[in-house]
This record gives sequence, C-alpha cells and structure tokens, in this order.
Amino acid sequence: MIFVFIYNILLIVLYTIALSLTMNTYFKEKNYFFLMLSCYLLFYILDNVVIYMTEFLNNFALQYNEAFMNVPAAKTFIFMGNAIFFLLSVILLAKREFLFLDYFSLTLLLVCMLFVPLIADNALKVWLYYLPNQLFSFYVGLRALSLAKNLQTEISQLSIRYLKRVGILAIIFSIAIILEDSYVIFNVDQYSSLTLKIYNRNVCEDIFSIIISSLVIYFFIHDYQSAHSITNQLETKEQKEEAYFHHFCQKYQFTKREEDIFRLLLQHKQNQEIADELYLSLGTVKAHVHNIFVKLNIKKRTQIKTLYEEQIKS
Repeated sequence: MIFVFIYNILLIVLYTIALSLTMNTYFKEKNYFFLMLSCYLLFYILDNVVIYMTEFLNNFALQYNEAFMNVPAAKTFIFMGNAIFFLLSVILLAKREFLFLDYFSLTLLLVCMLFVPLIADNALKVWLYYLPNQLFSFYVGLRALSLAKNLQTEISQLSIRYLKRVGILAIIFSIAIILEDSYVIFNVDQYSSLTLKIYNRNVCEDIFSIIISSLVIYFFIHDYQSAHSITNQLETKEQKEEAYFHHFCQKYQFTKREEDIFRLLLQHKQNQEIADELYLSLGTVKAHVHNIFVKLNIKKRTQIKTLYEEQIKS
C-alpha cells in the first residue's frame, strides 16, 4: 500500500508540474493551445485523484463502484473532458479547425457512454463502456498523424514532430489499454450481485499519461526556449525590415498609394496584378509607377530591387 501511495503522489506531482508550465505559458502568451493542454492535464489529475480514493477508501470505493454500474456520471464527465481537450490540443497545435468527423466522433462517444450503462450489469457492459473512449483516442492519433503529413509546409517542423509523437503514442496505447481492459474486466473484476469488485486503475493508461506529461515538460526544457528565441528573432527581423521600408519611402517622399504600389513592385508584380490586388484601374497604376520611377531616378523595373537592396546594405 505504501508503494501505491507513493506512486499516486509522484503521478500527481508530475501532472502538476506539466500543468503549471502550460498554464503559466498561457497567461504569458494567451495561446489557446496551452489552455486546452492545461485542461487536458487537469483531467489527468482529477481522474487519478478519484482512482486513488477508490484504492485507499473502502466506503468511497463501494459507493463509487455502485454508482459506476448504475449511472457512471463522474467517469463519463472525466472521459468526455479528456476526449474534448485531447482533440482540441491536437487541432490547435496544427492550427486547424474542427471537421464534421470530429464533431461526429465526439457525439458518438457521448451517446455510447450514455446508453451503454442501460445494459444489464455484467463484464461485457463495463467493457463496452470503456471501449469507445479508446477508439476515440485511436481516432485522435490518426488525426494527429494525418495533420502532420498534410501540413508539412504550413506549420513549424517542431509542431509536426510533436503531432507525430502524440499520434503514434495515442494509437499504440489505445490498443494496449483495450487489451489490458479486456483482460482485467473479464478475468480480474467481479460483477456479481453479491460481490462487486472493480480494479479502476489501468496501468497502460497511466504509462500513456506519464509519457504525455513528460513530453510536455521536455518541450519546455528542451524546445520551448529555442522555438521562442527563433520566433522573437523572426519578429525582430520583420520589424527591422518594415521600419527600413517606411524609412526608404519617406526618403523618396512616396505618397501612401505609391508606398503600397512600391511594396508590390518589390515583389515583382506586374501592373495588372497590382491593379487587381489594390482594386485600381490599370491607368492609375501606370501613373503611380511612372511617378515612382521619376522619384527614384530609374527607367527599368529591374533597377527597383537593386536600388532598394543597395541602400539596405549601405
């Protein structure tokens, strides 16, 4: 029992450290990914506290197990919270939105957990109650791998790397948890009218939560600072480039419209493309381009980029 007590304490400490890191980052950056991840970790803590109480408080365990067999409201709440925030974390990490299939999968999960308890009490009923949650976890794993594969050029390599890791882990452990549930429910637990004994802890589920929490901590120790540093460098570089652009335009006394057109000329846009993008007539664009050429004292478009870059270096 001492080992189980220490094990539970260590689990809660691990979850709490990961939760503190994600919440602190959310408050600093207001990034909803870290908020969803915090909520996901919070449900880890809640689930472990309930399981811990069933292991150490006999009266609570008896009442909880009886309620679980009749109306498993607490476990359903934990499962749904876990599922929603797990899926949201994956989608926000990939910077995407919910698909119809995501809504359908969540709805199907809820329906299963609401109606399976209506079946007569036996081991099969419990197994069918747990099964949809692990199938949903398998689905989220596939979703993460699909997003990582299809968004190679749209999100950072760091996000892709973590999507792949989470996807593979979710798929492997959803299968492992189903196998462990199948063995424990049909061979260890007892569901007779005289004896109700349920082993609420799933070791594979604990291992999965430990790895996910460790990944979160590893991210903040190893990857967060470097990723944040790169982001800051990029932002600083963009700010410098934008400041120089405005300085250049002021030096040659461009009007606001000439500034807009000059920006597009630097991107090698043709007159018609500029007209379409700025909703101007072709004649108006030509007149502004002519004025820009006069102010820069050039005659060819190829000279624009060269002149601009030469003055950046000087």
